Amino acid sequence: MQTVDVELPIVRGGPAPEADPTLRGEVARALGIPEHDLGVCTVRRRAMDLRKRQRPLWVLRVDAFLASETPPDGSLPPVIRPQRLAHAAANCRPVIVGMGPAGLFAALAFADVGIRCTVIDRGQAVEPRSLKVRDLRVHGRLDPESNLCFGEGGAGTYSDGKLYTRSKHPWVRQVYERLVALGADRDILVAAHPHIGTNYLIRMLRALRLALCEAGHDLRFGRRADDLLLRDIAGTPHVVGVRLDDGTELPATAVILATGHSARDTYRMLADRGVAMQRKDFAIGARVEHPQALIDGIQLGALAGDETVGAAEYFLQQAAPSGRGTYSFCMCPGGQVLPTPTRDQCLNVNGMSNSNRGSGFANAAWVAQVRAAEFFLHKAGDLDDDPEFGSHVADGALLGLALQNRLESACFAAGGRDYKAPAQRLVDFVAGRPSADLPERYTYRPGLVAGRLDQLLPDRLTRDLQAGALQVERAQLRGWLSVDAVIQGVETTTSSPVRVVRGADRQSVSHPGLYPCAEGAGYAGGIVSSAIDGLEAARAIIEATQAANASRA
Repeated sequence: MQTVDVELPIVRGGPAPEADPTLRGEVARALGIPEHDLGVCTVRRRAMDLRKRQRPLWVLRVDAFLASETPPDGSLPPVIRPQRLAHAAANCRPVIVGMGPAGLFAALAFADVGIRCTVIDRGQAVEPRSLKVRDLRVHGRLDPESNLCFGEGGAGTYSDGKLYTRSKHPWVRQVYERLVALGADRDILVAAHPHIGTNYLIRMLRALRLALCEAGHDLRFGRRADDLLLRDIAGTPHVVGVRLDDGTELPATAVILATGHSARDTYRMLADRGVAMQRKDFAIGARVEHPQALIDGIQLGALAGDETVGAAEYFLQQAAPSGRGTYSFCMCPGGQVLPTPTRDQCLNVNGMSNSNRGSGFANAAWVAQVRAAEFFLHKAGDLDDDPEFGSHVADGALLGLALQNRLESACFAAGGRDYKAPAQRLVDFVAGRPSADLPERYTYRPGLVAGRLDQLLPDRLTRDLQAGALQVERAQLRGWLSVDAVIQGVETTTSSPVRVVRGADRQSVSHPGLYPCAEGAGYAGGIVSSAIDGLEAARAIIEATQAANASRA
């Protein structure tokens, strides 16, 4: 078998590249062999190159087998991949806090080696959780414990299901394969920018829940970890379990903390317990929505609307004159804008799309970098006096949470205090003027009201987002700064503003036995990178247990 890269022209109404009759000839030509000597050709990776509008291309990486070779049958491993430990690990009793990608993939890693664990989440399983999501979108009723951020699958459950990652980690393929085993389309193994869609993610989570329960795991929904169980060993506090909101104590040999970026009360609890944390950069802005046909026309030209090519996406990045980075984030072709608050009297937004990306609208966050050194920047004044997350807590590590809270509270008020979102036409936001009206059609529910996003966001960020948008229009995506585009906000949870400090052994540097991981702990961003971080945390616990058992033998 040899792997070659080939290019094929994209033709409107033409076949998918895998079915293109010219593919075999291009592969044979790249190998320098007659086509009749070529056997099975399997596309490993597929991407589009649209840089030359007059000659758009499919860029393919192909595994090519000679006619004399026997190719693999294409079967994939199962969801759980049984392995035998070199040393018994019956004394390993981990507890996992959080059922997002990190927590669930950590549970899979323990199931592989026959270690049973307890997995808890403050939110509900996807079926009742979806009803809570509907209550918020239709009736404006928020459940702070089970919503678009908390519950089975984490925040990624109601997203585009984006799997694209820049990580070159060898386990990226493993994550994709397990998702396919759970019901994802095999196309995610090939696409350069793979996605699943919320509708499939919900189905897959049911299958994963069944697999974990069959492996002997104890999954507990609607249970929040309110405290750590600590034991002093040689003057150092070791984590030996968690205490739940109902008072139940769960002893554990190790605790994986995979709570996601919105569990602010958990950060406060960690700070109260003296767990080492520090500020980290994140980003703040608002979500911009365009008619999908407009984005398709800008990006695809004559290919706009072609079923094989699909809905167009974009990735924007510009440096403002101040030097601050401005960029698009979590672009959802054919998607919807969603309310994603987790606290009463607060509002922030995010985006999602189903697998067909067929809503007729495209949305993406338009955000600006917030550096850890400038969390004071809100015009209401210094954040140090925040009663919940002020600098007196954890040496100021939680100031980013205070900034998020202030912006989300202001957003809730600006929307009318019923979870409607304040919105502005993008051209008016950039010009710093109110919008006389809003487009009649949009995807956000419970609804939009005219507001001043340019005044709601911190002044420095507003100026840089305005300048960045002008640069996008001039240099990157002409037509994006459109009167039909509406910016709605705020978007505050692009990532965590906090990092729970861990060592090379993946344990907290201050509290051994605690394994902070993934997005909430400040170490990942997105479904795949979070899943890998969860796998790595489980592997570290398994290896530490094996080493301890071997030393006793």
